[in-house]
Amino acid sequence: MIIVADSAPLIFLAKINQLPLLTGLFNAEILVPVVVRNEILGPDVPPDEERLLTGFLSGCQVAASRKPTRFAQALSYADNCILTLAVKKQASVVLSDDRLLRKTAVIEGIRVIGTIGILIRATKASLLTAKKSVELLDELVEEHNFRISTRVYEIARKAFDRVHPNGSPHTTHMKLHGMTNED
Repeated sequence: MIIVADSAPLIFLAKINQLPLLTGLFNAEILVPVVVRNEILGPDVPPDEERLLTGFLSGCQVAASRKPTRFAQALSYADNCILTLAVKKQASVVLSDDRLLRKTAVIEGIRVIGTIGILIRATKASLLTAKKSVELLDELVEEHNFRISTRVYEIARKAFDRVHPNGSPHTTHMKLHGMTNED
């Protein structure tokens, strides 16, 4: 399995000290375009986050993007690099919170998961309790400027609550930015 990562989920997972969830949830090669690495290790990154991100990146393949394909006029250079790499490497998943990037990846036939999806999966896999996932989501929103609608927040809370105390999820499905509760 190959995952191509965008900057926002990596930054937000670092802010809540949960980057290890990615390797705990996926037996995957994680590819990070150079432009994404440069975004997440910019000059204003707090030292603790920089240490976490640098450590995480040491286990990833940082890939240069030469002349990325323009998938959509409104996508940024970084988004086009992510999609170009994902298509070229036949990635299974794009890790992103960006709405347009997510929609374009789905059009290209690539599954998408974001920060909330990682927390949901971690709860289902018993890497986090439902209570801890809610605390982390609240921390993201209240302390780290993680912007989501009230509707998405409520959907995420319900997804956490659907996990039984023994960690097994209900079999019902929900939609969260075009994903089933598996994502």
